[in-house]
Parts: sequence; C-alpha cells; structure tokens
Amino acid sequence: MLVRDSGVNAAQEVMPLKPDGIIAYIAHSRLLSIAKKMSIPLIDTALTGLKAPMTVSVDDDAVGHLAATHFMESGFKNFGYCGVADIAASENRHNSFLSYLNGLKLYSFSEPIFEGESNLQKLTKWLKKLPKPSGVLVFDDKLGERVLTACKWAKLSVPNDVAILGVGNDELMCEVSWPSLSSISFPVAQLGFEAAEMLDQAMNGENIQNPHRKIQPTGVATRSSTEVIAFDDPLLKSAIALIRKRDGDLMGVKQIAQAVGVSRRTLDRKFKEYLGKTVRFELDKVKIQMAHAMLVDRTKKIADISRRCGFTTPASFSRSFHQHTGSWPSEYRKAMR
Repeated sequence: MLVRDSGVNAAQEVMPLKPDGIIAYIAHSRLLSIAKKMSIPLIDTALTGLKAPMTVSVDDDAVGHLAATHFMESGFKNFGYCGVADIAASENRHNSFLSYLNGLKLYSFSEPIFEGESNLQKLTKWLKKLPKPSGVLVFDDKLGERVLTACKWAKLSVPNDVAILGVGNDELMCEVSWPSLSSISFPVAQLGFEAAEMLDQAMNGENIQNPHRKIQPTGVATRSSTEVIAFDDPLLKSAIALIRKRDGDLMGVKQIAQAVGVSRRTLDRKFKEYLGKTVRFELDKVKIQMAHAMLVDRTKKIADISRRCGFTTPASFSRSFHQHTGSWPSEYRKAMR
C-alpha cells in the first residue's frame, strides 16, 4: 500500500484495508502506531522527524553541497534558506547548506505548509530584508513556486535580486513557473525502487542490512531563476557566461580566452583568483553535469556519452568524471540503477 499524505484520517482508513506493508510520504505518528500494532513494515520517504523503522530519502548533505557550490561559483556572497516548519528533512537541508558556505552568514526562514497565494506576508517581508543579491535554496520545488510568487508581490527581480534554487526537479512545475525554476535533481525512480525493494524484503521476513537509505542527487538543472553571474569583474562574468551557454561543443580554454579578448594565462589567473580553479576545470564541470543525466539512461554507451559531452576520448572523460565526482562513470551508473 502506498500512502501519499498520511494524516489522522488517512491513517484511520488503513486498518480496514489490512495491508501487508506500507510506503508512506509524510508519515503521521498515528500511522506508525497502526503499522506497529498490525506488525506490518512501513517505509517513510519524507523524513518528517518521526522515528520510522525504515526510510528512503534524498541525501540532504549532498543537496546542501550542490546548492552552496552552485551559488558560490556564480559569485554570490549572500545566502538564504526557505524551509518548511517541523519537517526534519527541511532542517537537514538547512544545516547541510550552512555547513558548506565557508563561514558565511545564512538568512533562514521557515513556515508551515500553505497552498496558493494566501499567507505570503511573512515570506514577502523576509525576502525584502535579504541583502541583495542573494542566492536562496528552497526546501522543494513546490515551495520554490511559492517563493517566486512572493518575489512578485515584493517587486523583487528574479534572479537579479534573488536567485532561487528548488529541490526535486519536477519538470512540469519548474518549467511552467515564471521565471522557470532551477532545481537540484535526483533519480525519483531509484527512490521508489529502493523503497519497494526494501518493503518486499521486509514483507518476506528478510534481514534489512541498511534500513535508512540515502539517494544521491544527480546535479543542478539550471533554469532562469538562477541564471545570473554575481561577480563584479566583467571579464570573469563574460567568460563564465560563455562556458554555461555551450551546448556540448568542443569549445576549449583557448577559444574562451579569444572570445573575451585576453590570453589564456590571463584568463586562468583570473579564474584562480576568484574561484580557486582553472578555466579547464570549469569547462569540464559543465560537461560532467551533462553526463550525469545521460548515465542514468543505461541504454546509452559510456563512449557515446563521452563524445556527446565534448571529451576527445572515453579515457579523458573517465578521468575528469572521477576528478569531479570521486567515482568512475561505471560506478556512478551502477549506483543509479
């Protein structure tokens, strides 16, 4: 049995159904009690803070790392986090985001779950008080759409005043938002598979080796809500804009330097001064982000992915992928099964 929102009413409806197992999103304490009373396994996929016996969730530490990296590499020095009150996963993402900001201040806001455009006053007031420009991580895409609406109410420009990054990469919601919402993506199908596999094992009386599993996010799907470069240096802004707009072509460091009118050595020195990294590293990072989504599709050969992402050989692709992610392409694909 799959339970989408297991409040008290939903929990009361479970017992007559006599399920053999439950996968719940937003598990309620009443539902946990019922599962325990009926001696049936329950898996929580939302990390609400209740002590569910088994959980499958996104790795919030990795989410915080991706968000901090995404904003800092765009030159942001001011950061915000907008979360949901009384949700453990929201607090986890807040803490992990803060831990990767290298001691910089994080302006935080959380509220109960609301629908539509009601009760936006507090959120609007908080957004107005943020130092500008600010990069804001939002708990999920649904709340991200709400923050975009609050920015309109506050007459704030997105992404120039406030850049907004959601979590979940719900493509329909992200694309129909205005402006379109950037979001941290993760393999939703894998989360469901892991939960179903664990539930099957528990229902068959098997020993669960890892009852609290973490699913790794696959990267940042960049859209209009964070397409801004907050560095003051015009040369750096131009070079980064060129790198981000490339579409898997073979543009290299030399071509980037020529396009912005400086030598390769000057451009590398500028990147190291502001980012602590070379231009080549930044170019390869964009290629690796493209590769993440492709590797999830097991029908694509690694050699073909290497070529489509602009690497000259599969070996150079593998080395770069390992440098950026800590794993080899084949290992990443296996983990994303």
